Amino acid sequence: MGARPERQSRDGRAPTILATHGLTKRFGHILAVDGLDMEVRRGDVFGFLGPNGAGKTTVIRLVLGLIHPTSGHVEVCGHRVPGELRGALRHVGAFVDDPTFYPLMSARRNLRLLGSMTGPVSEERIDEVLETVALSERADDRVGGFSHGMKQRLGIAQALLHSPELIVLDEPTSGLDPRGMKDVRELVRRLGATGTTVFLSSHLLHEVEQVCTRAVIINQGRLVVQGPVSDLRPRDDAVRVLTGDQTRAVEVLRGLFGAAGVGEDEEYLVVRADGDAVPEMVRRLVADGVDVRALVPARQQGLEDFFLELTGTDAADGPPPVKRRSGLHRLLPGGRR
Repeated sequence: MGARPERQSRDGRAPTILATHGLTKRFGHILAVDGLDMEVRRGDVFGFLGPNGAGKTTVIRLVLGLIHPTSGHVEVCGHRVPGELRGALRHVGAFVDDPTFYPLMSARRNLRLLGSMTGPVSEERIDEVLETVALSERADDRVGGFSHGMKQRLGIAQALLHSPELIVLDEPTSGLDPRGMKDVRELVRRLGATGTTVFLSSHLLHEVEQVCTRAVIINQGRLVVQGPVSDLRPRDDAVRVLTGDQTRAVEVLRGLFGAAGVGEDEEYLVVRADGDAVPEMVRRLVADGVDVRALVPARQQGLEDFFLELTGTDAADGPPPVKRRSGLHRLLPGGRR
């Protein structure tokens, strides 16, 4: 059975390749996923972001058909999950948790064996995916001697074997050293550049900023915000200012912008001013004997501060309000699903 016609996104852009509709999962009295609606478009490098315990892995297991939802459903390339799981799985490659391999076999033999479990795979394709993940030179070495980062890359190679339309990666840089994290991020960038749709689960905010084009933030199983990564940050025309005399600087700046135009953020002052006003602000501070040590556009505070702003509610207050609403798995050794 081939892929069904993909559902065109409401905004007329790339078609939707993965979507969740009211996806909900309860474990007894625990509501792990709460009515989640999200949309991944063809060609996205899509960040699935949330703090540890937010429900990310539960959502991935629902997408992969490893567990069934309490209500709602997933749609992959026009196939409804869990009802049409077999059809959906033909279009997606993934690994959940750490990938598992036979340590006494080479990388090539592992891919040959594991790939055959879900369909024929050619030696040429094995060579291609090993090259994609930069393991060609180690193809015939035993996997037991691989570093954790090399095994992560081999796991991505396994997920790519059958040329899936969507690849799902659950915390692929978890446990890696800085070099290993860099290697995996560069690999994800290359996949995105070649048109592969990537669904990347992570709790590392800077990772999502570096490699993803669109993202969703969830907290306590609920969608908080969804959209292009470039939009998931404050849009304020404000400047953060650090001087040698913050008390005097407050007086000067309030004289320019009014009391409501100057606030504080830890050691910085936050001034509501656009770029055209910055030169005059600096001249006035210097003229009044205040040394200016740093000027930082507030928008550069990045996704991390925005994330904390959106998800920083006390657990006792319950989940945050919804702000904006704008594959699959290959068998692993030992039958682990």
